[in-house]
This record gives sequence, structure tokens and C-alpha cells, in this order.
Amino acid sequence: MKDLVMKYLERFVLDSQSKSELINKIMELQERDKEWFDKYSNLYKSKKESEKRLEERIKEYADRMEEVFKMHAQGQVITEEYKRLVDLKLGNTYNINATWIDKIVFVLKAAGRPMRSAEIIQVLLKNDMTFRTLTDHQKGLSAHLTKALKYGRIIGTKQKGQNGYVFSLPE
Repeated sequence: MKDLVMKYLERFVLDSQSKSELINKIMELQERDKEWFDKYSNLYKSKKESEKRLEERIKEYADRMEEVFKMHAQGQVITEEYKRLVDLKLGNTYNINATWIDKIVFVLKAAGRPMRSAEIIQVLLKNDMTFRTLTDHQKGLSAHLTKALKYGRIIGTKQKGQNGYVFSLPE
């Protein structure tokens, strides 16, 4: 009811005012609305600018993160390469560039037990590309086993009832 009364009173007040007063009232309202519109426009522009800056910072951070990930990956590759080199120098890994006798000693050391030549051949086939290219693996390994026995790098023991030798490292 109160709203209805206010509506009629506003209408009555507007009807009772002169044309110049109404024009002044409209000008005041337009000026007020213009101020509000300007404030809103400025707020909208600043919001857009802050969004742009935020997007630029996000892109910058994404680029930085990508660069850091690349550097981390490169660091890991370098670390793995250093570990591999250290393992090669310490004799903890199979070195394809080592001599055949060193390869045989490494295989026996890595196995931690005496091995027959057929077992050594299986390991060399898995790890050495040049050994795979030999036409007769047994003959290729036999000469190197004989040299290793001659130089005392390995020991060959004959088992009863078995063909061939069982090779082990000297104690």
C-alpha cells in the first residue's frame, strides 16, 4: 500500500512541477548517470587491464616452468651419464669397450658364482653386440677363456661327469 501511495505522490509531484524544473531534474539525473557510467567504464577498463596483466604473468610463469622442467631433464640426463661413467670406472657395469678377458671377469663377478661357458655365452649375447655377430659363439669365447686361465684372471675346475669346465674368480 505504501508503494502505491508513493507512486501516486511521485506522479503528482512531477505533474505539479514546471517544464524548466523537469528539464533541470532530467539534466541532474543524466549527469549523475554519466558519473556512474564513467565510474563503471573505468572499473571495467581496469578489470580488463588487470586480466591482461594476469594472463601475461601466467604465460610468463608457464614459460619459466617449461624452461625449468627442460633444465631438470637435462640435469637428470647429465647425472645419469656421470653415474654410468663412474660405474664404468669402478667396474660396476658392463663395458662394451673393455677387453674380452675383462668382460668375462665382469660377468663372473656380477654373477657372484661359478659359471659354465654356456652361461657366460648367454650373458654376453644379451649384453654385447659384437659377440652376437660371431658365427660360432663357443669358439669365439673359448680362446678368450683360455687366455684368462693362462693369465690367472679366472680359475677353471673340471667336474666329474660333466663336459667342460666351471669357471670362477680366484679367491
